[in-house]
Amino acid sequence: MRSSLLAAALLLLPATSSNAADVSVVDGDSIVYDGHPVEIWGIIAPSRQETCLTSQNEKWDCGERAFAEVSAAAKDETFACEEKETGFVLCRAGGMDVGLLLVKEGLVRARQDYRDVEARAREAKVGLWQ
Repeated sequence: MRSSLLAAALLLLPATSSNAADVSVVDGDSIVYDGHPVEIWGIIAPSRQETCLTSQNEKWDCGERAFAEVSAAAKDETFACEEKETGFVLCRAGGMDVGLLLVKEGLVRARQDYRDVEARAREAKVGLWQ
């Protein structure tokens, strides 16, 4: 399995303080942010319990993997979200767009702005597209 681009990127960036919002991760695309249930902008994640198949018919815990990546990002002290539209937030960790990185890793499907990134992940056969 490919190593996590998001986790690696967060390790390389200097830590800076955030507004320390209260964050609880529900699954790979849903969080409770400062007491409000919201969806992460631009992505559709597999459910946490979902398993996926590779092109070689090998099962992998795709839903749990997306959940784990969002959880890792949410623990970063730089994690912060801003409302993009009602019920949707754009979240960043280490200055990087969490949703965009999840799409790039092939851990979630794209909606809105990230469809071109999903196309590249499909072409590279990573994550959900392997």
